[in-house]
Amino acid sequence: MSAQWKQGKRRAESVAEDAWDHLVSAVESARSVGGTVKDRAYDFAGEASSRYSSASDRVGSAADEAWHRASLAYDALSGRKQRTPWGWIAVAVLGGIAVGWAAAATAPKAIQAAQERFEDEEDVLSPTYEAPAPYRVAE
Repeated sequence: MSAQWKQGKRRAESVAEDAWDHLVSAVESARSVGGTVKDRAYDFAGEASSRYSSASDRVGSAADEAWHRASLAYDALSGRKQRTPWGWIAVAVLGGIAVGWAAAATAPKAIQAAQERFEDEEDVLSPTYEAPAPYRVAE
């Protein structure tokens, strides 16, 4: 029985040695492949970074916009009131004042021009001009 035991032990040792050798070769192969993949990834990342830096800026601005909207939504859901946009209100008031002033400044000239044109049209009409007949509903 001791001969069989020794033979089984030798076989187990040889299988373990073979497994160890395979493991070592697989790890070394993975290191070499991993290193080249890592190098390729760094090269690709560098190229993409230099090529698409404007895309990064756009993504950054989109992320800022998303963050701003998310914080506004959070404030709305938590019941906080939105702050009053006083700057836009001031711009609207000043714009309204400017439009009103422009209308007030040009209104007398426009009225005078309309009156002159109306007076000219009265001269063109003949004294025999008749107004159109009134509208009658057929019975």
